[in-house]
Amino acid sequence: MSKTTKLLTHPILFFKDMNKKKHQQSSTLVEKTLAQKKTTSVTVKKEQTPQSNNKTLVTSSKQPISLLIDNIRLFTNITHLLHTGEGVRCAYQLEQWVDEFITSNEKFAILTRNIEMYKWAVKQYPYLDIVYAKAAIDVENILNKLPYLKGIYYFSNTGNLIHTLRYNIYQHIFLGHGDSDKAASAHKYFRVYDEIWVAGQAHIDRFKNARFDASHLSFVKVGRPTLKQIIKKSVANLNEPKSIRNLTYFPTWEGVYEENNYSSAHLSVVMLPELQARLECNVFAKYHPLTSSRDKTLENIGTALTKSFAGQPFSLEISDKTVPVEKLIVNSDIFICDISAVVSECISSLCPIFIYIPTDRNIVTSSSDMQYSDYAYAFSSIPQLMSLIETVIVEGNDFLAEARYKALDYLLSINETINNEFVNQLKRVSTDTSLQENVRELIIQ
Repeated sequence: MSKTTKLLTHPILFFKDMNKKKHQQSSTLVEKTLAQKKTTSVTVKKEQTPQSNNKTLVTSSKQPISLLIDNIRLFTNITHLLHTGEGVRCAYQLEQWVDEFITSNEKFAILTRNIEMYKWAVKQYPYLDIVYAKAAIDVENILNKLPYLKGIYYFSNTGNLIHTLRYNIYQHIFLGHGDSDKAASAHKYFRVYDEIWVAGQAHIDRFKNARFDASHLSFVKVGRPTLKQIIKKSVANLNEPKSIRNLTYFPTWEGVYEENNYSSAHLSVVMLPELQARLECNVFAKYHPLTSSRDKTLENIGTALTKSFAGQPFSLEISDKTVPVEKLIVNSDIFICDISAVVSECISSLCPIFIYIPTDRNIVTSSSDMQYSDYAYAFSSIPQLMSLIETVIVEGNDFLAEARYKALDYLLSINETINNEFVNQLKRVSTDTSLQENVRELIIQ
């Protein structure tokens, strides 16, 4: 039947079939359009995917975090900024000073440059102002939001502190994390600071004896505020007899290079059980937080030491690496140390100190005018140590007792420590306006 005949004889059927065909054609057109869009979408995706050597390059849209300001009150009266450029393994450097800043009642904040250190600090001190700024522009943005800032304080010489040192309107002050005769205690890098705050004359003399001109450096004696109570107690009980109940061992780490390796940790598993057996005392050991950083054979030194004490009648306690040194010093009667800043802290107790000075290698030191052997009993082997223990402790011939008192003042400045010179200097910095007119833009670059 033709379309004309169908229209004349069956008009209703004609229009019904026409509508049906029209709907089918429309559906087909939609399907083709969707198919074309799908094909186009896939093609675009392939064209936008970078490829090299037939390998798909996967890129992430997530940007690394370089600035965190959730835990700092910007635009407030913060006058002091503690800069820590280290990772979380050096958190002890920050711990050493935070309580002293809190006690001073001065307004301060902490600037961290490592994300893990930031997380640790926020967890440890949730009530303090703490910021994380990684890049130079991040640091600049933070400093611009601290209009009352006067001084920036440093605990170690890290490369990233150049991002704050370039500002001339602030006092840049090196606090350190203890001083010793290690080579790192006196070198030319210290020229970058406006002032170097030291515990005592010993640190100043290390620079005087270094092989470079340090006459232009500015030193400020502030004593060792963290040891104030121990020093007061030691001086008050100077002539009282002491029995040996607790021996504390403070080894340093193996250093970045072998010339800076002053550590006796490799001797400890044999040395400490022998000392305990001879002295019949409790033993406390605190390994340096960086132990095994270079020498991986020391990773399990604590476990090996624990096994060596199995069956011993007196106790062994290996302290966590984060425990402050002064908490162990206060209850100790004798110390075994290496060349490190801990020697100057142990002297605060005025108890006998035995110091390991290796003679089987060439080591570099920065010497003051008072040598370790002037106030501590030096040894380089276990037999030599045991011989000294016999003379000094067992037989009671502590012939360096008087020298330790002289060393205490030379290393830690008794008067400055007891009279809160550290707080006095913080207040001086917070009221100093001499650098505020030193506009950086006017200086020829």
